[in-house]
Amino acid sequence: MNREKLQELIQNCHADGRKTAVSFCSYIPQEILEAAGFYSLRLPYIDGVKDSASGTLPKNLCPIVKNCCNICEDASLSDASLILAETSCDGKKKMYELLSHPERVYFYQAPQGADREYVKPLIQSECRYLVKELEKRFGIALSEEQIRTAGELLNSERESILELMEIQRQIPPAAWGTDIFRILEEHRAIPDVKERTRANRAARELLLSRKSSVPKSAARILITGCPLSAVYDKILNIIEKSGGAVVCFETCEVVKYAMRHFDTENQDVFAALADCYQNTACAIMSPNDRRFSLIRRLCSDYQVDGILDVTLQTCHSYTVERDKMRRFCKDTLHIPYMSAETDDSDSDTGQLRTRIAAFIEMLA
Repeated sequence: MNREKLQELIQNCHADGRKTAVSFCSYIPQEILEAAGFYSLRLPYIDGVKDSASGTLPKNLCPIVKNCCNICEDASLSDASLILAETSCDGKKKMYELLSHPERVYFYQAPQGADREYVKPLIQSECRYLVKELEKRFGIALSEEQIRTAGELLNSERESILELMEIQRQIPPAAWGTDIFRILEEHRAIPDVKERTRANRAARELLLSRKSSVPKSAARILITGCPLSAVYDKILNIIEKSGGAVVCFETCEVVKYAMRHFDTENQDVFAALADCYQNTACAIMSPNDRRFSLIRRLCSDYQVDGILDVTLQTCHSYTVERDKMRRFCKDTLHIPYMSAETDDSDSDTGQLRTRIAAFIEMLA
């Protein structure tokens, strides 16, 4: 998405009487925002925004943090009702403190552990705080039934994402990974959750109705690592022009987000939210066992030939976890592994093309 499209989306939503909330992390409880009547914009990357980060942030900072800063400070976001500032990493949570419109910012405390006894109570507490803040700032009243109804809608959306991804289990996969990723990127910009769900399912049926253009000989690649759409455009293009086909995205925008389920039968919706969002396989968790268990399962389900781990320069959580992932793939999964450290520029495209082509040739 570019900045003009973003601005148009926000203006159209406000014209329809809907508020807009911007977030950058899959830890943000979407059920609460949906129940409150917000169009929730999850923004992994926006093209063409003004560079505000270089005048404020250190040069050697993660591209995700810089991108979030640029989006938040860009004029295209000036009409957004709310910015959800999650404390997922040290770089982002301190960057949010520097934004020039703090009145639009709400800090959401993300947990840093998965299995401690205090984690679920923390998530419940943060969700309750968010509800109270929305009610106070926007003069609305939120009921548990509204949150439960929103949970049903978002469960359907998550299921539609998994259903679309699962067509890649076929041999050959039903579509190029590039096409799947771009479809999901395009659909994420649809304001209505029901329409997003319908669009995902329609795309699935359309792709299944066509003969796959992916050769059976294509190496089946699982992508894991950092979330930044501009990077994946570059990486996917190289993989699929080098004899590979991406069959699964173990990323925040796709599987990590969609694997979670909100228990609509739970009488306590805040306990249901805690159960749902605790189950996030993110590298900010210590230890991050869920990511490794999820990758083990996905490699089996999608009959993966190789794993490509995308890390961003100075993204400490994923970069430091890289060695553990390499050893896990080699010693436990016995699946070839490659890491690619990059950023959102094209300066390293040639080098990446050489390395990725060699990796895929090795899988043949």
